[in-house]
Amino acid sequence: MKKSLPRLTSLTLILCLAAAGLFYILYYIDNKYTTRADVSQDGVVSLLEPSDNSDDIAWLVEGWDFYPDQIIEPGETGDNAIHMYIGQFFSFSAFHSDGSPYGLGTYAITLHGTGIYSLLLPEVFCACRFYVNGELVSSSGSFSPYSPHVTDLIIPVEADGDTEILIQVMNYTHYYSGITYPPAIGSPEAISRLVTSRMIFYGFLCFTSLALALFSAAIWFGQKDRAGAAENRWLGILSLAFALHICYPFVRFFGVPVTEPLYALEDATAALVLLCVAKIISMQYSDTEFRLDRILTGISSGFVVICTIFPLFLLQKLPGFVPIYGQIVFWYKAVLSVLMLLLILSGCMLKPKVHTALLIPGLAFYAVSLTAHAVTLGSFEPARTGWFEEWGAYILVIFFAIRMAVVNISLIKENRHLNAHLQEEVLHKTQALSTLLDERRTLLASFAHDLKTPITSITTFTRLVELDNTGLDDEARQYLDTIRKKTREMQLQINYLSEFTRQDVSAASFLRLDLCSLVKEFYELNKPDIDVAGLDFQLSLPHLSPLYILGDRERLINVLQNLVYNAVSFTPENGVIRLTLRRSYPYAVIRVEDTGEGIEEECLPDVFNRYFTKRRDNSGQGLGLYIVKTIVMEHGGDVSVSSTPGEGSIFTVRLPLSESEQI
Repeated sequence: MKKSLPRLTSLTLILCLAAAGLFYILYYIDNKYTTRADVSQDGVVSLLEPSDNSDDIAWLVEGWDFYPDQIIEPGETGDNAIHMYIGQFFSFSAFHSDGSPYGLGTYAITLHGTGIYSLLLPEVFCACRFYVNGELVSSSGSFSPYSPHVTDLIIPVEADGDTEILIQVMNYTHYYSGITYPPAIGSPEAISRLVTSRMIFYGFLCFTSLALALFSAAIWFGQKDRAGAAENRWLGILSLAFALHICYPFVRFFGVPVTEPLYALEDATAALVLLCVAKIISMQYSDTEFRLDRILTGISSGFVVICTIFPLFLLQKLPGFVPIYGQIVFWYKAVLSVLMLLLILSGCMLKPKVHTALLIPGLAFYAVSLTAHAVTLGSFEPARTGWFEEWGAYILVIFFAIRMAVVNISLIKENRHLNAHLQEEVLHKTQALSTLLDERRTLLASFAHDLKTPITSITTFTRLVELDNTGLDDEARQYLDTIRKKTREMQLQINYLSEFTRQDVSAASFLRLDLCSLVKEFYELNKPDIDVAGLDFQLSLPHLSPLYILGDRERLINVLQNLVYNAVSFTPENGVIRLTLRRSYPYAVIRVEDTGEGIEEECLPDVFNRYFTKRRDNSGQGLGLYIVKTIVMEHGGDVSVSSTPGEGSIFTVRLPLSESEQI
């Protein structure tokens, strides 16, 4: 901690100095106030002769006469004119005792030049009329009745000597009032290039932020349940909020006819940016004792609501509070950004994280940008790019995105590393399991083989004792009969054990079989036995034969034997057993249907379970249908049963057709 403190402090100071240097350069190369038009002693603004190939633009900063709370018509003389420069007053609140920014006023200026000019009047708050030499040439919104419409106006001005410009303004909706941003004048081509360069700058910021928001959303949707997913979500919201915040030049340029919602959008998205920053920072210390991050998150959430509700519903009803609201919004952003920067610094010292340290540059630039904005208020306005705060917010978004990219790359590398080791571990476990299964198969086969000899001997000697008939009483014969039954049960269990051992082979050994031929052969071999039992054994094969599958012949015959002879056991004399084969893409479907006693509905879920039997004499072992299910699953198929008590049962086996059969 002691070692990281000087290092982080030095890094933060360097970043702050770098940010200050950037804004210092912007102040001198992209500032309307440093390229203002010259004003003569009598207050007339001198213009250069316009040239098609020149980018010379004069900013009408000084030389204005302002008439507060007066609408001066062309040719009239107003009272109490105030000589001012644009940016000196941001609203009408300085002229009202109650501090209200609402009201009206008139701006007048005299231009001296020769030629055809274009004058760019950026967003006037909030309704205006523009006169040139007494003639109304443009307007936005309505004075009576009052209807605000904020838009950028480009007005042609034909000058031949002195030209009088008169601008009437009215505002009852916003905390800015009148002409807040200096108009630009130059040749039509120069003004067009100015507007284009400004749109390109804001378009770059807006669309790169939108692209980042979409990218973050895609990552979030792709890994909702993984670590870091929530941060991607908040980064996406952060980028989207910033993109919406800086889209206002396009709204103003195209003259979208809404006012209060746009101002509410600007304020709310600025507050939402800080909420997203607070949420991302809070996630870095979710496993610590930090509490300040949660407090900042709560304050940020509340401020988003405030910045939405006030511009929409309350500012018009509380005119005296409007200037205070504007100051609160600005200083809230400044103070919160500094607090979050300090929070990151202290967090990095307590719990150093390389990824978290990447948040420091973005917050440093953003905090310095707000400070620079406050220091240069009234003396700086960007000509072709953006405000200091917009630069700082964009750099903040970029550094947060870089940090998230580094985190995602680290997660991808870690996942690849884990997957590589996981594959090795799976291969190792698979080999060990295969060895174990081979050993088990060998052991079981040997065990079953070794047991057959003593079981056979017991059966033989029991039979010899019975045939010899040497002094056997009824009780002795009963004992011998019990031994014979138990021996038969043991022999049956050993046969099942041998069957499972024989089935435990790889599916890779399956061969291509014609299921039609196999079913037909089974039917012909077993029909005589079933006929002897007094049952009608029927067969139905598909018209389009053969049907090819990949499988093991002996095991599939075992399936048919278990299903058919199971039906024989539960079907009374003169009953019917139907064996059906059909094609249902992409499966071959075998059905064994009987007219037996059926199965109760509550027993259906258990019929394929091991040791489940419904034989009343308890002669079954409950393994036949279990073996059927096991073999069918090994072949990639499934087996099901439906039954109606007293009417019979239907067992359905579905086996996947071979690839050549599916085509």
